Amino acid sequence: MYGTKSLVTFIALVTLSQFDTLAQQTPAKPLIARGRVFIDVDEDGKCGANETLMKGVRVSNGRDIVLTNERGEYELEITNDSIVFVIKPSGYRTPLSRENLPKFFYIHKPDGSPKLMYPGVAPTGPLPQSIDFPLYAQEEPNTFRVILFGDTQPRDDKEVDYIAEDVVADLIGEKAAFGVSLGDIVFDNLNVFEPLNETIGLIGIPWHNVIGNHDINTDASERRFINETFERHYGPSFYSFDFGQVHFVVLDNIDWRTNAEGKLAFAPGFGAEQLAFLEKDLQLCPESQMVVLMMHVPLKSNPDTAGIFRLIEKRPFCISISGHLHLHQHQFLSEADGWKGAKPHHHIINVTVSGSWWTGKKDERGIPHATMADGAPNGSSIITFDGQNYFLDYVAAGLDRGKQMRIEYPAVIEKTKMAETPLYVNVFDGSDRSQVFYRFDRQGEWISLKKADEVDPFFKRLYEESLASPVPNEPALTKPVNSTHLWRGDVLQLAAGVHLIEVKTIDTFGRTFFAHRSVRVEDPVASPSSGTR
Repeated sequence: MYGTKSLVTFIALVTLSQFDTLAQQTPAKPLIARGRVFIDVDEDGKCGANETLMKGVRVSNGRDIVLTNERGEYELEITNDSIVFVIKPSGYRTPLSRENLPKFFYIHKPDGSPKLMYPGVAPTGPLPQSIDFPLYAQEEPNTFRVILFGDTQPRDDKEVDYIAEDVVADLIGEKAAFGVSLGDIVFDNLNVFEPLNETIGLIGIPWHNVIGNHDINTDASERRFINETFERHYGPSFYSFDFGQVHFVVLDNIDWRTNAEGKLAFAPGFGAEQLAFLEKDLQLCPESQMVVLMMHVPLKSNPDTAGIFRLIEKRPFCISISGHLHLHQHQFLSEADGWKGAKPHHHIINVTVSGSWWTGKKDERGIPHATMADGAPNGSSIITFDGQNYFLDYVAAGLDRGKQMRIEYPAVIEKTKMAETPLYVNVFDGSDRSQVFYRFDRQGEWISLKKADEVDPFFKRLYEESLASPVPNEPALTKPVNSTHLWRGDVLQLAAGVHLIEVKTIDTFGRTFFAHRSVRVEDPVASPSSGTR
């Protein structure tokens, strides 16, 4: 038997024990982020009493998407490692940083990022009572242009300077709505984010960034920590926004998995959480709306590509764009690729700013030629949207905008060697849907060239020269690969003298471009009066 005091103590201990057990069984109270979306008329970033609250704007935590109510309010459940962001509606912009990076998100990490080689997010402290997103009205026409950068990928400040002079300088003042870097923003050294952001910011337009496999914290102990430094600079690694009549989706297909050697390493893949976000996101987009998916690794190179296909293949207006390969290609994905849509899906692998990773002989500016392994020059592209229609322009670094192809044929050739010397044309933005023709001296019918699945002879020559004369302490030029935009044909016999080679291409989008160059034909057995020299 217990005494009175002992009995009270026993009951108290039992009660506390039951309470502890109940506490363990009862889930913690969910963390709720609340806030408003408003039109920031006075541009102070704060929701004032007289400013308009916006109904029906999408806000997300990367898993769920909610619409603001009549008072412009939203609620989302989050964790202590979450990013809340507004999905920019058409006709408005979000605030911009000094480097023209969109500020459309709030990071909630009370304790900050874990300790890593490159700093992540600083501790954000307690959750604010209201996470408000200001928007600013702007004109967004149906026809607009977007600058696309594949793999800028500088190793250091010197290569940032290459980007500034070789690519950025010619784009300053470009009348584009915004720009996008399609991953591999830097080359493992995440300290280079800052000078590169400042450099690209000089173009003077909003700039979005896709995460690449060289933009991650490679000392992370698990997948959820590889984006910490990226998040500090750019926010969420996947999100969406509208501009004009087009819906853009930035995707993250950089996974971090144990490889065959038992080590954590990069592998492509979207993951279930991101596919769930994309499904919810597209459910809020009309089927008639043009949708553009932007990622780093090409679409069909992912183990869960089928999950993306199933979400977009019934949409009649959808394209996707990537980088990663340091080539330029148009892929038309079909049933052989697992696509089940009524028409092939157009996927663009974009030209890279860094080309062949800033390798090759330097020009008079001290910048490597950086020609890509498929023979196309480094540079960027500009995609133009007009409602549901679009077309792409290749912008070769350091070249005139009209330079869309390279003719490869000797400048001087003996007449007897013409039959064994084919004409090659590398159409930088060419595809399986392009047509290429040639003729001489502006006379006769245009002769069709055949698509050639082989190495560009121009780049092969550059590569062989680089092997013969390597530059000490400079990275070697990348090896040639078969080009997907190379054409060849046999040349008819020509009389001795100087002739004009004229090439015409009708591109993927039905537009026509021309290129010209001269060739001098020598006849070694002819008399001096024949015109040979």
